[in-house]
Amino acid sequence: MKCSYSLNVDIFRFTSVFHFFVACGGRILARPDTITNAPAGEQVLFPIQHNGTDQYDVTFRLKFPVSFKIFTWKSKNPEKLYIVHPLYKHRVGIHRGFVMLNDVQVDDTGEYEIHIDYYGTELKNRDESTFRVQVFEPVSQPVTVIHGNCVSSPNISLNCSVSNGTNVIIHWEKVSSSGDHHEIYDGSVLVIDCVTEEEQYVYKCIAENPVSNATSNPVNIDLCNRTNHTGKRKHLMVLAAVVTFLILSIVPLIKLTVLKGGQMAQNTKEEATTEATLNQEMEGSELRKISQQRSVTE
Repeated sequence: MKCSYSLNVDIFRFTSVFHFFVACGGRILARPDTITNAPAGEQVLFPIQHNGTDQYDVTFRLKFPVSFKIFTWKSKNPEKLYIVHPLYKHRVGIHRGFVMLNDVQVDDTGEYEIHIDYYGTELKNRDESTFRVQVFEPVSQPVTVIHGNCVSSPNISLNCSVSNGTNVIIHWEKVSSSGDHHEIYDGSVLVIDCVTEEEQYVYKCIAENPVSNATSNPVNIDLCNRTNHTGKRKHLMVLAAVVTFLILSIVPLIKLTVLKGGQMAQNTKEEATTEATLNQEMEGSELRKISQQRSVTE
């Protein structure tokens, strides 16, 4: 059975917790029945929400992904922890109404429970609080690499990576030099078209996860030489047009020359044939005359 709290008690406890959290700076306060995100290496505080002035025992345990008892603590002997699990030895304790878990690591991600048993002359009731903790390795500063350039290729690619961090999401931020244009691109690779890019931009890679974020050094792309590349393309386009024009102009001339040559050869052949025929006819006529003369003489 869970105990009910008066409004005054709740306000007092919330004020105490808030003051302690602020005073402790970077310590992470876990709240019951919520997900708490914590950077690796930090301290996580679990509030012990006990009721009344009776003595009580606190059992702190991991419920998921595996279930085992981390330690037991008794209010009548506040200086001592009992049955401390070897994985948490020297990393857990109780101070000013909080269970402290120090130097949390990614493997500490899981569901925890604080179980409170109250004692007077007999066991009276119990309280239970459940906490879900996710531990992330903070992201390191992104490193960027430029592949290609606007002189020898129509586009270049920007690659971004991080050496540390869990559950990292990477995106690129593109800001014009004038500051009037701002765009976000998801993913670790950004492709820039050197030909269509209209003005100078500054690019930044941003890596983040639920507990941290980091930004790369600004990346500036030199578009000044892209005119050379564009000029080369235009030159090649003009050259291709000239070659095409010459081909279209010369081919008909070649065809016409070939046709004329063929026609002249045909005319020459016909003239030779005609001349041969005439010669044959003349020789035949001479032979007939000679034959007639012989006949008369005889």
